[in-house]
Amino acid sequence: MAAALALMLLALTGLRGELAAAGPVAEASATKRVEINHFAFHPPTLTIARGTTVKFANASQVTHTATAGGVFNSGHIGPGMSISIRFNQVGSFSYHCMIHPLMHGKIIVQ
Repeated sequence: MAAALALMLLALTGLRGELAAAGPVAEASATKRVEINHFAFHPPTLTIARGTTVKFANASQVTHTATAGGVFNSGHIGPGMSISIRFNQVGSFSYHCMIHPLMHGKIIVQ
């Protein structure tokens, strides 16, 4: 039992981008994409099911972030790079780019 628990903890610590305020883990139903381009998030509002992973993909020529206060922070996403975040908590999460504060979007988790 202890070995199984240790393996589970090791697996969980390797999941980059896991939503910190997650609660019980639900199985991911899909992966959705938010493209960052022309100093905007596309789509600006995305509605997903609980447990869905959202891939933030930077298609622009400059670095951006996707940051929602203390809920999630992508860190810097360079040109051509992406980061995936799994949303396990139901709610509405407004986010912005810390580098370009006029860029903002919203993830609605149902």
